[in-house]
Amino acid sequence: MFPTSRFIGLGFCFVLLAASPAPSASPTPIATILAAPASFDGQHVTVNGTIQQLSERTSRRGNDYTTFDLCDGSCVHVYSYGHPKLSNGQTLTVSGKFFADKHVGNADFKNEIDVDEGSL
Repeated sequence: MFPTSRFIGLGFCFVLLAASPAPSASPTPIATILAAPASFDGQHVTVNGTIQQLSERTSRRGNDYTTFDLCDGSCVHVYSYGHPKLSNGQTLTVSGKFFADKHVGNADFKNEIDVDEGSL
């Protein structure tokens, strides 16, 4: 039989392992994603590139959001909540969920990454 303190120690180790962040994924070239968007649909991706077409807006409900194209020769559309401090021409690495075809109300978005909250 094991002493109680040994079980507590094991439990603590499991808690530490569960709380450890996952290793960051290496960026996938945007062209690779766009060559087979259906295979990346709904998947978490990491890409890097240069910001173009930066647009900060506020929805009718008063929610701030930002959209831009992230380009590394090919471009993917990026959506983020809030107004993070970004600028056109800035090089950036983005992680988030990729959607080959996303429907929001009457709007359709193709090849979009919804940035992980708080990652910008």
